[in-house]
Amino acid sequence: MRNKKEILLISQVFYPDQVAVSNLFTKLFERIADSNIYSIVVWCAQPSYTTTERQPTTRVHNGIRIQYLHSTNFKKDRLLGRFLNVTTYSLSVLFKLIFKRSKSLIVVHTTPPLLAILVVGIAKLKREKVVYILMDIFPDGLIRLGKVSPKNPFIKFWKNIHRNALISSLRVVAIGRDMANWVRDEVPNLPNERLKVIPLWQDERLISPVDFLNNPFVLKHNLSNHFVVQFSGNMGLWNDLETVGRAVAKGIDGVKFVFIGDGIRKKELLNAMGEKVNECLFLPFLDNDDYAHSVTACHCGLVTLRSEAMGMGVPSKIFGIMAAGMPVLAVAPMNSEIALIVKEAECGLVVEPGDHNGLLQSILFLKENEAIRLKMGLNARMSFEKKYTTSKGVENYINLFNELLS
Repeated sequence: MRNKKEILLISQVFYPDQVAVSNLFTKLFERIADSNIYSIVVWCAQPSYTTTERQPTTRVHNGIRIQYLHSTNFKKDRLLGRFLNVTTYSLSVLFKLIFKRSKSLIVVHTTPPLLAILVVGIAKLKREKVVYILMDIFPDGLIRLGKVSPKNPFIKFWKNIHRNALISSLRVVAIGRDMANWVRDEVPNLPNERLKVIPLWQDERLISPVDFLNNPFVLKHNLSNHFVVQFSGNMGLWNDLETVGRAVAKGIDGVKFVFIGDGIRKKELLNAMGEKVNECLFLPFLDNDDYAHSVTACHCGLVTLRSEAMGMGVPSKIFGIMAAGMPVLAVAPMNSEIALIVKEAECGLVVEPGDHNGLLQSILFLKENEAIRLKMGLNARMSFEKKYTTSKGVENYINLFNELLS
């Protein structure tokens, strides 16, 4: 039997952590390993998000050889602990990569961002091929949000080495068309054939439409008599949660807002809600099984993206909503990937960031027009099955790997 060529994924988070990036790449590479075309190796950190149980140095999980590199795994809710986790993992990756002898196709993504740049640089010196997947764009996103100054010497240096990393990668994968436009503007001399647009994916085996009234999550949280609008996931930098909070503050009779997750933008959400905060349901991040029930326990799902963040990321939560067969309520720029998906699939409504009255009117429209809402949900699931399943992601990436390794 011929030796299979090796794909090396470098990702700080992986199984058994159950956060968005970990879930995405664990599911994807489990299926790629199952295809038996390539040998899959993962270098990841000790888990620190949904578990802090330390893992053995090496283990085989569903056909993947996972190597848990030397790293701290302090809980994620402490900033110093997270910094140490990233730093110790990054140092372990760099040391291991420098002394690595076997040849692999290296796959790296922007979590954490600076590590990916260094990996590309070392791989270039060692003449190894790299696929660089852009999940979030730094430091440009921080500049747009006013968190850092573009005149800062370190930020200038960061941008320069990031451009070099993009140029030096054999393939750059953007997860949205708006992100691909940013890449073209940032590095106009990058050949078109080296830039690929491959959307994110969601596990079609995990999530499928469920009748609202028979959903165990609905019954557990007494949601049966409400029209439920749900936001589920990370309340991160790219999110426009102030617009959502201002809509909640005005209120609609019979509507229950459910928020699942946490993040840096939660405070602005709560502040914008005012007294209505006590009428909402707040829950922490859920494990995969509970998430599968929760995402179908609503009448429409919220996805938000700040105007400044267009092209900087694509919230993966939209694919969970579509997998659940739910209409998407997108608070996002009209030319963003999120908005394009919703409009092309006719699977929901889009309002501009800041337009809380438009969001209220959209919620009211979906509440009062059941037939249209159900049709949007069917369209969402149909588009999901066609473009955004894990199976489709596997097909896209195997085609890419075949192209590079044939």
